[in-house]
Amino acid sequence: MCPTMRRALLLSGGPAVMALLGLGFPARPAAQGEPSSAGASPVDPGRFLGFAHSSAMLQERASVLAAAKDTRPEVQEFAGEMARFREKQLERLRAVAQERGLNLPGEEAFEHRVVLENLEPLDHLALSRRYAEIQVQALEQEIRGYEAAAQGMADDVRRLAAEMLPQLRPRLDAARRMRDAVRP
Repeated sequence: MCPTMRRALLLSGGPAVMALLGLGFPARPAAQGEPSSAGASPVDPGRFLGFAHSSAMLQERASVLAAAKDTRPEVQEFAGEMARFREKQLERLRAVAQERGLNLPGEEAFEHRVVLENLEPLDHLALSRRYAEIQVQALEQEIRGYEAAAQGMADDVRRLAAEMLPQLRPRLDAARRMRDAVRP
């Protein structure tokens, strides 16, 4: 699959987040005498933490980039605040993973790296607009992931979701306002 298609799939949120979290795939058929599990298989906490970590790393790096370059004032302000938030969030994600004995990758998932690589050469208004789009799409996807985690994960991951969702939702609203301010 070409990078443009991967990016489109990632940013669409649906299939990519479903695949990353292991949602939307039929559960294995129940053996005779086992209770049937209707719908999708449960979300794996390790996969979820890997997804959340990769998404937060993408958004932190994109925010540092947007804050450091000549972008619109609304973008500069949002990006600076988002970079600070993501730094703290990444520490929290690493702590939860460590408590579970999980090692998180040192870099973003391939699809997230592609998004960042496509953002890096941009500047001025093009960077402002693309960064705003990425933030809205990434936050929407991330919120869906945390909502799924809040539904059926282990207690520590449900607590993490309960902690993060109230922080992510207002940032999505702010990202939408930023996007609207830089639209053509």
